Amino acid sequence: MGDGNEQPQGGLNEGERSKTADERYRQGATGFAQRTDTLQKGLEAEREVENYRDEYEQAEKAGRSHGAGDLDTDLDGKNDGRL
Repeated sequence: MGDGNEQPQGGLNEGERSKTADERYRQGATGFAQRTDTLQKGLEAEREVENYRDEYEQAEKAGRSHGAGDLDTDLDGKNDGRL
């Protein structure tokens, strides 16, 4: 038995520096790197961006066109999933 402070994964909001999330990310990233040719994946991604540059630039422009709080629905809470 532990010291009584142990919570099931996801049962406690660990805040901004979540050790559980960090550990899960590192395990996932390490596993991906071990089973994947990451250099090849990087080259594939680079080619895709070059082949579809206009679409990526359009999506980036749309994403940068406004920030949080710019839309009326941002202010009334309809976008946060609580209403």
